[in-house]
Amino acid sequence: MRGILRLLFFATFVVTGSLAAVLGVDYGQQNIKAIVVSPQAPLELVLTPEAKRKEISGLSIKRLSGYGKKDPNAIERIYGSSVGSLATRFPQNTLLHLKPLLGKSLEDEASVTLYLKEHPGLEIVSTNRSTIAFVVDNVEYPLEELVAMNIQEIVNRADSLLKDRDSRTEDFADKISLTIPDFFDQHQRNALLDASSLATGIKETYLVSEGMSVAVNFVLKQRQFPPGELQHYIVYDMGSGSTKATMFSVLQPEDINEPVVIELEGYGYNPHLGGAKFTMDIASLIENKFLEKHSAIRTDELHSNPKALAKISQAAEKAKLILSANSEASINIESLISDIDFRTSITRQEFEDFIEDSLLEIVKPINDALTEQFGYYNTNISGVSGVILAGGSTRIPIIQEQLVKLVSEANILRNVNADESAVNGVVVRGIKLSNSFKTKPLNVIDRSVSTYSFKVAGESELHSVFIRGSVYPNKTSILTSANKVTSENLVIDLFENDELFQTVTVNSAVVKNSYSSEKCPSGVAYNITFDLSSDKLFSVQEVNSICQNDNDIDESKQIKNKNSRLSIKSEDVKTKRLSPPERLRLYEHIKLLDKQDKERFQLQENLNILESKLYDARNLLMDDEVAQKGPKSQVKNLSEMVKVYLDWLEDASFNTDPDDIIDRIREIGILKKKIEVYMDSSKESLDFKQFKGMLEEGKKLLNAIEDHKNTVENFLSEYGTEFTDTIENVREEFKKTKQTAYISKALSTWDETLTSFKNVISEIDELLVKNVFTEDFREQLFEIKLTFDMYRTKLAEKLHLIKSGDESRLNEVKKLYLRKFRSQKRKEEKLKRKLEQEQSRGNNQTEPEVIDSKDSKGTLLNDKKTASNPTSKEDVLHDEL
Repeated sequence: MRGILRLLFFATFVVTGSLAAVLGVDYGQQNIKAIVVSPQAPLELVLTPEAKRKEISGLSIKRLSGYGKKDPNAIERIYGSSVGSLATRFPQNTLLHLKPLLGKSLEDEASVTLYLKEHPGLEIVSTNRSTIAFVVDNVEYPLEELVAMNIQEIVNRADSLLKDRDSRTEDFADKISLTIPDFFDQHQRNALLDASSLATGIKETYLVSEGMSVAVNFVLKQRQFPPGELQHYIVYDMGSGSTKATMFSVLQPEDINEPVVIELEGYGYNPHLGGAKFTMDIASLIENKFLEKHSAIRTDELHSNPKALAKISQAAEKAKLILSANSEASINIESLISDIDFRTSITRQEFEDFIEDSLLEIVKPINDALTEQFGYYNTNISGVSGVILAGGSTRIPIIQEQLVKLVSEANILRNVNADESAVNGVVVRGIKLSNSFKTKPLNVIDRSVSTYSFKVAGESELHSVFIRGSVYPNKTSILTSANKVTSENLVIDLFENDELFQTVTVNSAVVKNSYSSEKCPSGVAYNITFDLSSDKLFSVQEVNSICQNDNDIDESKQIKNKNSRLSIKSEDVKTKRLSPPERLRLYEHIKLLDKQDKERFQLQENLNILESKLYDARNLLMDDEVAQKGPKSQVKNLSEMVKVYLDWLEDASFNTDPDDIIDRIREIGILKKKIEVYMDSSKESLDFKQFKGMLEEGKKLLNAIEDHKNTVENFLSEYGTEFTDTIENVREEFKKTKQTAYISKALSTWDETLTSFKNVISEIDELLVKNVFTEDFREQLFEIKLTFDMYRTKLAEKLHLIKSGDESRLNEVKKLYLRKFRSQKRKEEKLKRKLEQEQSRGNNQTEPEVIDSKDSKGTLLNDKKTASNPTSKEDVLHDEL
């Protein structure tokens, strides 16, 4: 499917901005899926560390006891599939499924109570913004920060994926598009935006309707629709925490070159019906069976044990998945409570009987979407072309049975990937909203599922601004009634579905100072500009005061004469957004944690490398041939090193110096390599003849070094004589000419290498004099040969660089001479012409004028010196170069 989408979206793939990427995230309550799009990775799934397509929504936070010396407050954050198992062992440290709590306060008792029932053992407190925070190991984490950690981890993996695709580019995710339920209110939307703003590198965030994301994916996958024919569909999305029905229409204009139009028609939802609710239902069945079998265990005792409840919940989740494909699921929980192992089974029929009261709720969102359609739409169920299933919970058999009863089997569309349709759609919407790349054109018409209104302080009536079904993004202005000029500030209350969520205070002091009752006898009115953004955020964008004059009854003129914009200040009523200082503090904290994670991962990786090297070395030592014929001292040293370092690894912790680990890896590697080379060279004679040849080879190399020095000296002597009339000190100019940075760095150890090589040559010379080439001395001979080979190779490479560098420096001296020689010649020619002109004026033109002319070869005919000696000093030097 992704191949089809690539063809659809990127047939005209053009980068319109910097080499940055768009990250689309289907941020679900239970699972998270992500896709990144860049020039190097069109529609690339961001896999989890375990190479899975989706990951658990949440994380676990644990104190790092071994990190105490460095930072007593250091923590370890764990993501991915391992988080699920940690919930049963460390329920107080495992923070899962945080999405429903965004924008909530402890006063939202229904939401908080339900969450704690599903996630026992957690400690929740209120922040100074009336939002929710979790306390883990006596440290308070605002909910926005925890969600931001989840988002940041996905961003990091997306950036790593882009780097792996093409290390030559610097692609990174700087824009993120997040799915969000249409029913999320202003506080919930702002909380998610705050969380996203804490992620490093993310500059722009877009909130996209879950239902519209699936609709976009469906339309792009279908590709062809009858031109001019309006078709209606419903996205039935049952996820972990909620169920939504998004009704939309699709219209391919008769001119097929025009973009397809997708328009939201209706919406229904249940914020608490979903997979999590059914999991809790099965958990209740398991709990009832356990208590019936073990009557000694009281309900209160079981409910006060978070680990036991977490184990039951985990078993219920597994049973729910099994019952989607089987008629019965076995339950096996070890040490549920008081060391009691519990085994039972749940049948599908038992489950369906237990949730019978909820069956009508399953199809209610669809009925709501049909009943309360927007605008002029009035489509009944028979006019719906199909119901698109999205969300993992739609796989539950009883859910599909209820849907088939409502819309028939033929109208259930299962050709859309229920797990990935939303993430495919949200990334496309993110591309469109950010205008990052050119894609296949789509005309998406989003409509608000809420009504937004305002009230001016002192009034009792609400004034609707954007009613349910209004297209967004949208902007409009409303003129208030005129009031007497006073010093009181104007206060505007903003409402969403008749619920107050924000108060806007307008500084009216300028009105009092600018207008008098005489100038504005009818008072002052205010022109308020309201905005409903693409993120579906309702706000006051601008307020202007207008003097009401009885003589000026033309309202349009009054508006034209309005004052400059008045300053406004907004304040959330229920829960407040992060303040700039707190946002910065949390942002820096997440960056610090990421840095610590990176250092810890690198440390652990180095420890793993060291452990692997030690076991490889131990395997080498166990080889019979190495034990019998290997270099005894080195074999002994390696054996002791392996034992000591393996013991040391048992106690190694996060306090270990990273450089110490790297040094140990290097030591093991060098010693092991020496033994391997020794074994590979077992056929070498290492006798008098071989070392004599080494001595001759070494002296030959030393002679080559001396020959080069003499060659350079000869050139400098020659240049000193030849260039004496132009360059005062040739040797000084040669010294001042710098080597290239690469050669200069490589030659920084020249003297050390040369000295070491001379020392080993002297050692070989002594060996030849003493003639100690015996089997007992073989190991020492081998060490000397290794040292000789190493320094000979290094010295030969450096000599090559010296020759190259000196040749370049000599050429620079030649070029310097040529520049000075030409400059000198130009001065001589200028002086010569000046003298000739003076002489010509002195002779008062008694001699015929001599006109310089050139022969066919370009030689000046009147220049006797040049004509008689056509090969000048400059020409000779050019030939040499």
